[in-house]
Amino acid sequence: MEDFLNFDISAPGRERPPRRARAGRTGRPGNAKADRPELQAGEPIDIYHWAAVALVTSLMCAVLAYAAGTPTLSRASNVTSVVFGAMGSGLLLAGIVRGLRSRLAGAAVAEQPQ
Repeated sequence: MEDFLNFDISAPGRERPPRRARAGRTGRPGNAKADRPELQAGEPIDIYHWAAVALVTSLMCAVLAYAAGTPTLSRASNVTSVVFGAMGSGLLLAGIVRGLRSRLAGAAVAEQPQ
C-alpha cells in the first residue's frame, strides 16, 4: 500500500509495443474502420429503435415550439415536430407490418403438409 501513489513503478505485463497504423482498403494507413460498411449484410436494422428516436425527437421539438420566444421559431419547431412524428409513426407502422408478415409467413410454412 505504500507504493499506491508512486506512479514511476510500471505494472508488469501491461506495457505493450506501440501499434502501427493499419492500412485500409485504399492501401494508405489511416482509420480502417471508416472504410468498412456501416452494417454487415445479415445485420437487421432495429426499426423500433429508430421509430422511438424519431418520436422522442418529435416530442422535443414540440416542447421547443411551446417554449420558443418568437412566432417564427415556434412555427419551425412545430413543422419539425410534425415531420418527425410522421416519420416515427411510419417507421412504427412498418415494423408492425413486417412483424405481421413474418408471422403469417411462418404460419403458412407450418401449415403446409409434408
